[in-house]
Amino acid sequence: MSNNFFEALHQIATDKGISRDEIEEIVESAMMSAHKKQYGVIENVRVAFDRDKNTVNIVSRKMVVKTPRNHAEEIAYDKAVKIQKDVQLGDEIFVEENPFDSFGRIAAQTAKQVIIQKIKEAEKNIVYSEYKDKEGELINGYLQRKSRDNMFIDLGRTEGLLPAREQSPLERYKIGDRIKALILEVKKSPKGPDVILTRAHPKFIEKLFEMEIPEIYDGIVSIVKVVREPGLRTKIAVTSDRDDVDSVGACVGMKGIRIQSIVRELEGEKIDVIEYSDDRRIMAQNALTPAKIKEVVETSSGGVIAVVDNDQYSYAVGKIGHNVRLASRICGFDIDIKTEDSYQEFLESSDSRAIVDQLFSNDMDETPLEELPDLEPRVIAMLEKGGIFSVEDLVEKSFEDLMKIDGIGEKTAQRILEILADVVDFEDDDLDEEDYPEEDDE
Repeated sequence: MSNNFFEALHQIATDKGISRDEIEEIVESAMMSAHKKQYGVIENVRVAFDRDKNTVNIVSRKMVVKTPRNHAEEIAYDKAVKIQKDVQLGDEIFVEENPFDSFGRIAAQTAKQVIIQKIKEAEKNIVYSEYKDKEGELINGYLQRKSRDNMFIDLGRTEGLLPAREQSPLERYKIGDRIKALILEVKKSPKGPDVILTRAHPKFIEKLFEMEIPEIYDGIVSIVKVVREPGLRTKIAVTSDRDDVDSVGACVGMKGIRIQSIVRELEGEKIDVIEYSDDRRIMAQNALTPAKIKEVVETSSGGVIAVVDNDQYSYAVGKIGHNVRLASRICGFDIDIKTEDSYQEFLESSDSRAIVDQLFSNDMDETPLEELPDLEPRVIAMLEKGGIFSVEDLVEKSFEDLMKIDGIGEKTAQRILEILADVVDFEDDDLDEEDYPEEDDE
């Protein structure tokens, strides 16, 4: 094969990032396809490369005959002796041929088409592998074109797709604008690799912080979780194992200089950097920033109630509820916002059992009767004898239920309910003293 041709192939392969071994495999495949097109068989054929001379030849195993009828598998004796002097009729020898001399026009065209096709496939695979390895990383490109709401980004070796769902509603771009995005996913397709980009995914925020905040890049400050509603607000929880490091301060920077560069990249989207805490109440209070929270109370349902002043309610809830919604997502539990007045109404209308659960919340399943102040041991003994072993059990009992317990009369039953009412703000019409005159238990 022509030296110039083979060198040209290697130059194409170098430009496209294809290795020498791979280009030789492509040429070999093309030669075999062309040989089959020319002669119909390839079982007795191999391709031989001479890297020193930059050449490639077809080597065929042929039988020596007097007059060949099948030139693909037979060779004339007079030609054979020029290759191997001691050859005899009926012997098999290896014949090296130049493809340019042995292939006809159609076979040569077949070889050309195979080479072009294989080089394109190799280039697609190389580009796919290159960008597949970059999934989850930031990349810069230029807006090449728009199709409806989708944007196509020139990444250099290929084109990336920034779908409408992965864009922020705040952002507007013109053709030629530089765009930074995260490689979300890379998929194979017949036309080449599909590189899906995002500027809306929480991972995009993480990578921006890693790029802008040295403490995060070095692992001194860790990102625990990021939640986001693109165009509205982002909340990012950070922490550090080092006591001498202010994780929030490190991210915000002096006078907010560090966070501002990220805000500018997001076209002004609000970002709340909060300190992560294992304490649910502290975490909820941090997550509801910028609102000022007066009190956080855990509920028996697994969520919390955040009590705020009237002027802080709108900040806590946020525009169309986005602040409390994001706070609940970053905490991992429901957060209910209440003003002081609405919280008092809630307490007054709440079930007594729920209030007891709130006041006596601890790692125990039930609250012992001994937790009730002024409840005498002898009374506790009588209650336990009557099947009441915890405050939760006691809350569910009425005045009449207590009267049925052996040893408890009207006065003792009334006293028990008064003690319970003092502790849990329990209200019961049965505690009216006019209905139950004081009498000795006998």
